[in-house]
Amino acid sequence: MSWMNNELLELLEAENGAASTITLREATGDKSVTLDKFEKTVLQASYPDMDFPRKGGGEGNDTQKDFKFFVHPYNDLENSHLRTVSIVYPKRTGNELRLYFNKSSEFTIDSDTFYSKLTEEEEPHWYIFQKNDDEFPHIGMADLSFLEEYPMQFENNGFLEKEDIDDTAYQASLQNELGKKRVHTISSRFQRNIQESAQALKEANFTCEVDSTHKTFISAASAQPYVEGHHLIPLSLQDQFELTIDIKENIVALCPNCHRLLHHGTNDDKEKILFKLWTERKDLLSKRGIKVDTPTFLKFYLK
Repeated sequence: MSWMNNELLELLEAENGAASTITLREATGDKSVTLDKFEKTVLQASYPDMDFPRKGGGEGNDTQKDFKFFVHPYNDLENSHLRTVSIVYPKRTGNELRLYFNKSSEFTIDSDTFYSKLTEEEEPHWYIFQKNDDEFPHIGMADLSFLEEYPMQFENNGFLEKEDIDDTAYQASLQNELGKKRVHTISSRFQRNIQESAQALKEANFTCEVDSTHKTFISAASAQPYVEGHHLIPLSLQDQFELTIDIKENIVALCPNCHRLLHHGTNDDKEKILFKLWTERKDLLSKRGIKVDTPTFLKFYLK
């Protein structure tokens, strides 16, 4: 499976993530999983030095150091417990790195469960992802079908209820564009025109378009009041429009609080903001050939 797809990362509010099949040998013999290059990349975000103990001694063999992970129960991406998990370079030399199963850490699968999964034609996988605000990585195990079908649980009227793709990376790019600084960000399935976003924020005078009196702070990158760009019609719906919706008329400036509200607030609170923003933008969008009625627009957001 390698990298997790964008839909799954969006729902997990994760920066990146990866997953691999648990092999018969790993489940019944080694009692551990070996990290590939994708999983190591995710891990390195929390442990940049990768200074894990090495069996047989060697440099950096700090066996006293604890390595913590948020461990999820099987087939559960929402709940987790912070646990110490054994992670070791199993050979005296080389870069092979393993996470070891242990009942006390809850990162484990026993042989009977593994064979039962195979009988049911399920494919047990293990995964690792890094959430935006968490110090330690998340790990767990799940059926491949569960990982693939998880986003479908959030479908509503044909639209995925999720944040705009790669929003954290997009906001960083936008702030650096305003400050004319180059920044490396994660690639996105939906390419964005940062210049259009920057122009929308400038035309809003770097104030929140819900309420210009909303307090914010000065961005270190742009030296302007920090506001975020938000596409009113989500870019994930681009394939429903013949014309591009990545235009300044579709981009509003929001303070961080209002932006989070649109993604995570109640329907009642979201509707008040959405109605105000849409009333001010729908005619401008119509002039650019983007025609959407108000009830359809609200369905993009409201459950």
